[in-house]
Amino acid sequence: MTVTVRFLLNGKPRVARGVEATRTVLQHLRVHERALGTKEGCAEGDCGACTVALGRPDGKGGFEFRAVNSCILLTAEIDGCAIATVEGLADAEDKPHPAQAKLVEHHGSQCGYCTPGIAMSLFAHEREGRGAATDDIHQTLSGNLCRCTGYRPIVDAAKDMIACGRSAEFDARESLWRGELDALIANEADEKAQIDIAGYEAPTELKDLDRLLARHPQARILAGGTDLGVAVAKRAENPGPLISLSRLEALKVIEESEEGVVIGAGVTYETALPVLDRHFPAFAGVVRRIGSRQVRNLGTIGGNICNASPIGDSAPCLLALNAEVVLRSVEGRRKVPLDEFFIAYRKTALKQGEYLEAIHVPYLREGDLFRAYKLSKRYDQDISSVSGAFVLKMNDGLIVAARAAFGGMAATPARAVALEKALVGATRDKSSEVAARLAEDFKPLSDFRGSAAYRLAAAGGLVERLLLDVSGNEMPMEVWAL
Repeated sequence: MTVTVRFLLNGKPRVARGVEATRTVLQHLRVHERALGTKEGCAEGDCGACTVALGRPDGKGGFEFRAVNSCILLTAEIDGCAIATVEGLADAEDKPHPAQAKLVEHHGSQCGYCTPGIAMSLFAHEREGRGAATDDIHQTLSGNLCRCTGYRPIVDAAKDMIACGRSAEFDARESLWRGELDALIANEADEKAQIDIAGYEAPTELKDLDRLLARHPQARILAGGTDLGVAVAKRAENPGPLISLSRLEALKVIEESEEGVVIGAGVTYETALPVLDRHFPAFAGVVRRIGSRQVRNLGTIGGNICNASPIGDSAPCLLALNAEVVLRSVEGRRKVPLDEFFIAYRKTALKQGEYLEAIHVPYLREGDLFRAYKLSKRYDQDISSVSGAFVLKMNDGLIVAARAAFGGMAATPARAVALEKALVGATRDKSSEVAARLAEDFKPLSDFRGSAAYRLAAAGGLVERLLLDVSGNEMPMEVWAL
């Protein structure tokens, strides 16, 4: 059960044959390419030591480079792409890229273990054309843990790199790389990264995906793969036959229609963020706390929903926003309200041979307020203990209708119907009484993220915060705003 993968490594053509479908990019780089600059720290996409830049052809003669965690990315997924590692940043005369040079100048490294990953995150920041805003630099570096240097010199290096402007030398190199990749794909057209369904398939048309799933409904669909990658890298699990969505451009489209936003099942969190910022800023705030930028460059909202985890962060927001999903198979399409999609723990309304094609999220109506909150042990890059999302219809400062949804409170993400009724007409001074209605909606379980009693109390706290938030009070709602 092996695949053949064609890609560029630092501009050099590679045809890797006999690649196991579960081999990670990190394993391939270190073991088979001896590219030892890329390190393994956590093997679950948290520390950033394994960061590389994944370049997908952009349709303009170059690449869209994004920082990704190579420890949780399957090697089969990089077919037809370019991979840049820390060894490939210097030019032909061994002059370092500004991402490297500025780290040296600003003393941004001590032990050096994390430094290659940091350099690659900064490289991707430059390639994406991101600016010098401190918040954006912090987002870029949020997935790179450094235990000995301290982040001030690293942030200084990032700002100095950006002040240098985009590297014209690498622009020229990128154009050459694209020519090398096109030639490689043309020469190795018969060696595409797929075999029969016993291992891995990567269709390019939805009709092909329809037929594949009809013939092999037992196959798992691989979208971003950030959860599956952890299972493979950390627990050595074999996921069985996989069908990848990585080549299905039709699923990577996000549209702003007259009625709302349509999010393709293959749209990554990072791609969705600008649209969410425009229409649902509270949702965008939650998304920015889903892993690092490296994780969000791979992970998809569709994959998060189909995982059907009770603590998935997308679902409560989408439930509160009254989203519906479009399910597709060889037999056609059907629409399902999201609050009918989650059936039981990790089970959904998807039938055999069916897959999620898109998510429809209606715009808020005039006068509606949308709030979303997440509680976790760490603020950033941590799994929720409890999350809540609320859409309130307001009239003269009073709540006249409400939708409320929670994660971490039941076997699935779920609405809180009793709470919704209690929120109508509720005021800040009645917040404890309103929050107590949650006990009618949920009987949470205890686990290592929180006891049942904690979860009820914490969810109640979110309700009290909501009523305080919408009451017109000017008290800061975040700790760092105090």
